[in-house]
Amino acid sequence: MEKNSLLIMRSLYPSMHESERKIADFIMKQPELAVNMTVAQLSGKAGVADSSIIRFCRKLGFNGFTELKINIAKNLKKPEELILENISREDSYPAIASKVFALSIQALEDSLKVLDPNELSKAVELLLNARRIEFYGVGTSATLAMDAYYRFMRIGLNTYAATDPHICRISASKLDSGCVAVGISHTGRTRDTVRAIEIAKEREAKTICITSYLESPIAKLADSLLLTSTSEARFMKEAVSARIAQIALLDSLYTCVAVRRYDSVVENIEQMTEILNETRL
Repeated sequence: MEKNSLLIMRSLYPSMHESERKIADFIMKQPELAVNMTVAQLSGKAGVADSSIIRFCRKLGFNGFTELKINIAKNLKKPEELILENISREDSYPAIASKVFALSIQALEDSLKVLDPNELSKAVELLLNARRIEFYGVGTSATLAMDAYYRFMRIGLNTYAATDPHICRISASKLDSGCVAVGISHTGRTRDTVRAIEIAKEREAKTICITSYLESPIAKLADSLLLTSTSEARFMKEAVSARIAQIALLDSLYTCVAVRRYDSVVENIEQMTEILNETRL
């Protein structure tokens, strides 16, 4: 899968130094100008040294500025896509809804581009071989952890979800090398979730981490790192579209596991359906 430099910049942004952020800010705001600049021109506009531009390119995984520019040019958004973040107070309700839907669609498309197939395969194998799976998420990630627990439990896997900070820590401390801990954090910096994954790793459990930021604290603890990519609108700082992308990612993991365990999954689903039919009118 070909790299997308603009998505990589967004993912690495929180971990960048000041000079790197200046370069990223200019490129992400005016990519059309950046692709036609020299190193000297970009360094002048960003207010950094020429050498900082070269180091920035290498941080993103490119050999030099020319290679970076070519990649940016390939991944420039179409004009109609640039409206996604421009939700304003003057917008009508239907216009706001249209932009929110478009933002969620874009998050799904961008996340599929940054999803590493090798990391996805590794995560599926870890889940298939786990004696016990625990999902950790607090705040807005708590509902994702609970939903994942419910889905995997229904197909017969030994799972649990912890969303209370204290219970996350205690539960993680009971894991061992036969277990898998799944940490969900959009920023990758949620202290309670990161700590739970740290404890799980100390107990030799395998770790799967779902985040939007490549060099975040939780990403550094992952045996399998699954990235999502979102660009939050002005009025959506709580990562609304990130949750949409993470739901799709968790559904992908669930479906991959279900396909691999097809016969037992069908049996479990039939049993659950029969039980749940009693609750329906």
